[in-house]
Amino acid sequence: MKLAEKIVKYMEAKNYHLARKPGEKNIIYVEGMDPNGTLNADTPNHFNDARLILGFRDGLPTIEGAWEATTEPGYYYTDNPMNPNGAARIAFGQYRAWQVGLHGYSNPHEALVQVGLVKVHRDWNRDMMRTGDEIHEGYFGINQHHGWDHPVDDIHTAGAGCFVGHDIEQHFDFMDRVKSDPRYRNDHEFIYPTTIIPGDKLFAPR
Repeated sequence: MKLAEKIVKYMEAKNYHLARKPGEKNIIYVEGMDPNGTLNADTPNHFNDARLILGFRDGLPTIEGAWEATTEPGYYYTDNPMNPNGAARIAFGQYRAWQVGLHGYSNPHEALVQVGLVKVHRDWNRDMMRTGDEIHEGYFGINQHHGWDHPVDDIHTAGAGCFVGHDIEQHFDFMDRVKSDPRYRNDHEFIYPTTIIPGDKLFAPR
């Protein structure tokens, strides 16, 4: 089964929304998976998650874009959390929570910025895992931005809980593609859903 078909099957089983009309984009992150659809060791502090755009052509799902990313904070913000309860680690699921906007205070760049509620695990024990961590819901500035071309094996300060694309140029390719969605073209205040999937669950037999 192709990766796009696996993702659709997983999302349907979870009753997640799938945008199926011509030109509509589904934004999906798969944790612990390379952009080519291969699972990896999900080593901490690495850009080893996949940022995907899935669309439908003639009713069939297709991966329209795939890039290296991280859905997790690196060592820096795990050890130096911006919140006293611990670094934010997004809870798996689907959220309708992002609009096109600007990320960053100095030299801001175009990104998808959080405008709706999301759930995060607070890594209070700094073990870089979600297990046993409290879940908080709110507005935390969980944006979808680029990673300033940090090395693949060192997230450093690029991620404090956001969805971070590794490569700057590829991030803007991602933004161009999501902005081509007819829902955004008709309404620049359009709020994008985004789905976050654990790679091991995506490939688990069902």
